[in-house]
Amino acid sequence: MQGSEQSFLSHIAKILGRDKPLTSAPNRDEVGPPVFWKEQKFDINQPLAFFKTNLENLTGKVYLAKDDQDASQQIRIWLEELEAKRVIMWDHEELRKIVHLEDANVQLDYWSQGRPQAELIIAAEKADVGITWADYAIGYTGTLALFSSPTQGRSVSSLPTVHIAVFRKENLVPTMSTVMENLMERRSTQNVPAAIDFITGPSRTSDIEMDLSIGVHGPVKVWTIVIEQGGNVQYQNGMREEVPMEKDEVLYT
Repeated sequence: MQGSEQSFLSHIAKILGRDKPLTSAPNRDEVGPPVFWKEQKFDINQPLAFFKTNLENLTGKVYLAKDDQDASQQIRIWLEELEAKRVIMWDHEELRKIVHLEDANVQLDYWSQGRPQAELIIAAEKADVGITWADYAIGYTGTLALFSSPTQGRSVSSLPTVHIAVFRKENLVPTMSTVMENLMERRSTQNVPAAIDFITGPSRTSDIEMDLSIGVHGPVKVWTIVIEQGGNVQYQNGMREEVPMEKDEVLYT
């Protein structure tokens, strides 16, 4: 049994790039992100470039829409491309302004407050596509941050085969620490969501031996639409505010 265990651990060590398994736990002197990470500075356009590159590296799609109408049209194009028949969407004010499928051959359902939970889950299970609004998008990892609420169920992003997330460019931030700082600031003055989903690309499931499967515990495809917004955004202590931009000015820290 011990030989089998050693062989198993040696296999894991090799995958991790080590010559042999560790014999003791490594020391970790720092708690939380290191100082150099907190002191990084990013140009205003870097989060979008990072997000696009990192999500596309995970087989995701990123479409840059110039306005709401452009975003609406792109959603219709994608639904036609996917031959989607059933769509479920958050009952979200921004999405209601953008998504119009009345004349499309698509059954659109909403995750609405007051409907029985079982009914909503069945609708999400049957949907080909789930559409959500991302509260934040994290450039450094290509990650979406989705806040839950009675009209923003997690099943919409996890049960359909395809997840389409929409957000405005001003919701892009460089790193996850900005999101966490915002939540800590928000916590002192208002309620925070019961759940926050951080979604980085399609569902990717690996067992302990690093065998990778796509779409087992979530969507096979994650496609995003970034809507350009006028003005620029600065993050100070996790709070967002509009600021004028000088050329090459660093706006994200």
